Amino acid sequence: MVAISQQTLDKIIEHSESGYPHEVCGVLIGKNNSITEYKICNNLTTQRSHDRYELDPSSFNDADKWARSEGLEILGIYHTHPDHPSKPSELDRERAWPNWYYIILSIQKGKFDNFRTWALEDFNSNFIEHKIEIKD
Repeated sequence: MVAISQQTLDKIIEHSESGYPHEVCGVLIGKNNSITEYKICNNLTTQRSHDRYELDPSSFNDADKWARSEGLEILGIYHTHPDHPSKPSELDRERAWPNWYYIILSIQKGKFDNFRTWALEDFNSNFIEHKIEIKD
């Protein structure tokens, strides 16, 4: 099971709503399956940003360096689905890495609706939904 701090989740939700109607993305950071930090990453997709994201490698590298300097690690990625369910698309699956958590937030008409957490067992598997514990 993975856990996330309420404070981190609240900030990710705030970022997710502020990007509407475009998909936003970021990196989930923590240790021992506990997400305690996040870093916003740029979405390089411009023409289809309402239904696609491409996480900027430079933003990702900056987040990774910061995490390592703090004794933490990247545990996964979050992104939004504007006016769409929090279920991964086939493109989401094709771009995902095994053993990372993928939080997808559904933003409906600019407001947070829900989120779900997913992971792959290997590159050929389908996403499996994971329960997430929200900690104070």
